[in-house]
Amino acid sequence: MFLLAVATAVGLTVVGNGVAARKQARAGSVALGAEQRAALAIWRVLDSVAASGKAPVSSNTGQIAVEGRMVGFTVMSEAGRIDLNGLSRRALAEAIRSLGFAEREAMAAADAIAQWRGMDPPGADGTNLAMDGRTALWSLEDLDAIPALGQDVRSCLRLWGTVHARGPFLGKAALEGRDFATTGFGTGGGLVVGSMIRVVSTDPVTGGEFRSVALFRGNQTQPLADGVTRSPWLILEWMTPTGGAGWRCPS
Repeated sequence: MFLLAVATAVGLTVVGNGVAARKQARAGSVALGAEQRAALAIWRVLDSVAASGKAPVSSNTGQIAVEGRMVGFTVMSEAGRIDLNGLSRRALAEAIRSLGFAEREAMAAADAIAQWRGMDPPGADGTNLAMDGRTALWSLEDLDAIPALGQDVRSCLRLWGTVHARGPFLGKAALEGRDFATTGFGTGGGLVVGSMIRVVSTDPVTGGEFRSVALFRGNQTQPLADGVTRSPWLILEWMTPTGGAGWRCPS
């Protein structure tokens, strides 16, 4: 007898013999459950931040109960990171160097990124950059497409880089110290329209880690014409699987 085990929720079809098929189907179900819990956790965190009207401060890493299981989360500012699309080649090299890389390595990395994204010709001052939408980085995972970029720099930029927020890089210390007043939030850490936050959700059962980036567009007090209340968040990136263990920087 052969068992056809179908996990329809994940579109997983396993054809096999008895126990092996059931194990594979169960693994697919567990993986789906982890993603569902991570997604619910992210929305709960976003709703909590919007309701508070404040940027996350001090303890912005914690756990939240979702469907009877604890899900870890980290909330951080997206603004203030290294703008991989908007920084000039020179500014990009300086930012990478501030992460602890040698000047030669930082320059080589900045050259590789600038050449790949199709912008910032030699001598550009960083004020009038012409971006080629076909080669601009749309996700941090696009760093994997740059062959001349060293693995250490690539891994480090997954944590300290951004493809969404525009602005100067004020240093790793501002983000490490949760200095939200200088990283895209209002005075005193107030949540203002245009604030961007990154929520990283971790499922302790599977170790799955997911990154989402959201833009605060203000709480809608009046329903829209169709009676639907607009979400205060515009999702820029949703549930991107990440390899947190691979994040490392020289300093």
